Amino acid sequence: MPSTLDFFKGRADRTGMNCNAIASLGPKALQGLNLTAQDFASRWRAAPAGLAEASTHDLYLAPHCDDICFSLGAFVLRRRKGILLTLFSQCGYVAQPGAVAAHDDERIAAISSLRQREDLAFAEQVGLRLCFGGFDEAPLRGHAPFDIAKVEDDARQLDEAVVAAIFAAAMERPTDRRPWLFCPMAIGGHIDHLVILKIVLRHYNALRARWRIAFYEDLHYASVRRMRAEGLARFQCLAARLKLRRSLWPIGAAVDKLALVALYRSQFAESPVSIKPFTPAQSITAPAHEALWSTEPA
Repeated sequence: MPSTLDFFKGRADRTGMNCNAIASLGPKALQGLNLTAQDFASRWRAAPAGLAEASTHDLYLAPHCDDICFSLGAFVLRRRKGILLTLFSQCGYVAQPGAVAAHDDERIAAISSLRQREDLAFAEQVGLRLCFGGFDEAPLRGHAPFDIAKVEDDARQLDEAVVAAIFAAAMERPTDRRPWLFCPMAIGGHIDHLVILKIVLRHYNALRARWRIAFYEDLHYASVRRMRAEGLARFQCLAARLKLRRSLWPIGAAVDKLALVALYRSQFAESPVSIKPFTPAQSITAPAHEALWSTEPA
């Protein structure tokens, strides 16, 4: 990642701040400056050419039904090829609980089926082949979604099965360039997102032999500035050994992405009419966009 101090060094004369003054601001202020530097660089830097290469072998990892649509819907719609693997596809949440009359196990089955049908409608709309991991989401495993006290335990227990599901979803190995694997950054701190991220990082070298790997900013979580800053700081600690750069992918016509989001009607009391929850919050001016972090040079 580019150094925050390097980024601001050339601006010191104009701002009256030198590197020692910047360094004295404290860890949180430095993290904020580093994030601003990354956002600024991605605003004006050309997106990596390699990331624009779409393949039928590209693999999109979604913790839940809707995560790829909310986070990368416009990106996927442009590419129109690849595989969607939704890992925690057994679920029990709908925005309007009264919409599902069943109870207990029958309720879980009904909601899971409903959400999987929504995922299928999205996959068909954007040209993805859909696979389900079949794993229980956090509440069905006895965890509050944002209680990460047991995340290490869950990541260890699910490790082998998740890796097996990733490789099982892959089609035959392509003979030309490696396809892409897109992994959540776990912005927002949802335990299921963190479990997937930790497993991918643990097996990074093995996965990298098969795929080029990029990490996506989870939306809607990344649309909240404080949540995004905290999530990116946590991600950068977990992935500190990787030299990743942010790339910005404009959404284009907001109505097109919102139409995809609306396919997941079980997750909304009312269909969203603003693109704001589905673009990262930044301290700089930027178009509505989706964001990827990768080692690909510009």
